[in-house]
Amino acid sequence: MADASTRGPSTGGEGARALTASAIAAAVGGTLRGDPDAAITGVAPLDRASSHHLTFLASAKYAPLFAATGAGVVLVAPELAELNGPVRARVVVDKPQDAMLSLLAALYPVLPRQPGIHPTAVIGRGSSLGEDVSIGPSVVIGANARIGARVQLDAHAVIGDGVVIGDDCHVYPHATLY
Repeated sequence: MADASTRGPSTGGEGARALTASAIAAAVGGTLRGDPDAAITGVAPLDRASSHHLTFLASAKYAPLFAATGAGVVLVAPELAELNGPVRARVVVDKPQDAMLSLLAALYPVLPRQPGIHPTAVIGRGSSLGEDVSIGPSVVIGANARIGARVQLDAHAVIGDGVVIGDDCHVYPHATLY
């Protein structure tokens, strides 16, 4: 993905990076048809995609959705490459869904974990924390819980009394373990 253009984090749940149609074609080994500079910043289904989204078409039964999609770039199976659709660019590739999956890490990179304990975290009596834990804002850890090494607890996670979490786990925001 060395030729993918990048930009800072965006709002609205989109990816942290923008990829051009030419970068997508190179990354998945596909054939580009259309605007090589069409840029996308996220993924969406055919029927909900807008001009900054990447999507895919792997089955003819979704051709009506393709004909009306607003997607900027579509990964398309070879047998469907000639269908009419209003997209700026299409990348013809043997397995569009697999190609889409291979691009997710480039669009949605994992942010580096920052070890530490946020000052608003509440840690119960008798609890133990492993090395290099990352405990986010408003996390609650119950009494006698054991948190393994390199565990990441995101904002508002609640870990109940006596819960044991092994090494290298990630608990996402608002999750409750008991």
